[in-house]
Amino acid sequence: MPMFNELPTPQGEKTSDAQEDELLIIEDEEEDDFLLIEEDIDKLTSQLNEVSKDQQEQTDETPIICSPCPIPESWKIIIVDDEPSVHHATQIALKNFTFEGHPIEFISAFSAKEGKEVISELHGQAASILLDVVMETSHAGLDLVDFIRNSLRDKQVRIILRTGQPGEAPPESVILNYDINDYQLKLDMTRQRLITTVVAALRSYRDLITIESQNSLLMDTLEKLQVSEQELKKYSHNLELIVSERTAELRQANEKLKRLATLDGLTQVANRQCFDDYLNEYWDAAIQNQTPISLLLLDVDYFKKYNDSYGHLAGDDCLKKVADALTNSLRRPDDIVARYGGEEFGILLPKCFYDGAIRVAGDVFDCIRGLKIPHNGSEIENFVTISMGVSSLIPHEQMQAASLIDMADLALYRAKDSGRNQFCLYRDIAEILPASKV
Repeated sequence: MPMFNELPTPQGEKTSDAQEDELLIIEDEEEDDFLLIEEDIDKLTSQLNEVSKDQQEQTDETPIICSPCPIPESWKIIIVDDEPSVHHATQIALKNFTFEGHPIEFISAFSAKEGKEVISELHGQAASILLDVVMETSHAGLDLVDFIRNSLRDKQVRIILRTGQPGEAPPESVILNYDINDYQLKLDMTRQRLITTVVAALRSYRDLITIESQNSLLMDTLEKLQVSEQELKKYSHNLELIVSERTAELRQANEKLKRLATLDGLTQVANRQCFDDYLNEYWDAAIQNQTPISLLLLDVDYFKKYNDSYGHLAGDDCLKKVADALTNSLRRPDDIVARYGGEEFGILLPKCFYDGAIRVAGDVFDCIRGLKIPHNGSEIENFVTISMGVSSLIPHEQMQAASLIDMADLALYRAKDSGRNQFCLYRDIAEILPASKV
């Protein structure tokens, strides 16, 4: 059934194509027929374009931070209808009509089969489809809707369903069960209503492709952000590894510096500063817990003559061997061997009184004797020997840690004065026992 009623042509007269283009009878809402000449069409089209332009200007006033909408050069509208007069009437009604500065391009298909081919060929390009319901079959148009939405998966194209036989497809059932955007009866379709329907479809299509474009842009941005996030995570991981490596290197360097700060560079036993620190620590603990503390202060006998005889390099080697022997003679982890100065060494023994100190002194002498380092410059033996002073006490708060050193130093002096190669015990501040030969 044609969408527009044609003027009856008097018998014997023929209507030219120019006259058909100039005159068109459209049925309005009051069922009255009137002539619409080309001038009226242009006037209405101009008014609609002005409205569209105003709306576009209002939209342009709102700043949009996005990429431009991918508007096509022309709005492609596919007409699928088995009545040629419907195609002709539709194209005449929308002749010279533009939307947002772009013209409308009509593509015609005169059957559902042909429409399927055209729609497939223009998949993703058509803005709207004016689709007849009843063609080869009573549901040919509805089958085509299903093909567009489900087979082609085209959700953007706006489908306007039109029928001249409303009883064949109830509007409520079609709208609920099929993904269409409008449903019109051909008998009710005036030109103004057709323009309104098409403009609404084009606006909807424009909004959809804009949203799709922005979604695509957003997905690209999101993908780039994800890539950047992965790169950032990788960078952070690498940075953590670098920091961890640098931290380990720094820790090793600090430990090395600490060792350098606390160890004697030549003998690799504790240096004088480390000795003083441990003495103060052990001294305070001894006062607090009222436990004994002992100090063995020893000297390599005739070491200057050793250097004169064998040279300073040999002297250095001798001191290294003596330091190793002293370290090996100790049995407890808290006992400390330190180079006190020159050829002089000190051994701190926390929680140890004279009996324990004497046993350690005996072990030290045995270790040194076991080295059998030749010493031709010695006045007492042919190998290296040591002299030692031993002091032990339980300190109290009025005493200073230096008193333990003074006592051991006095005992060492007495051991040297008594002939060397021996140790002396300092029993108290007033008396030094006779030297004990080992």
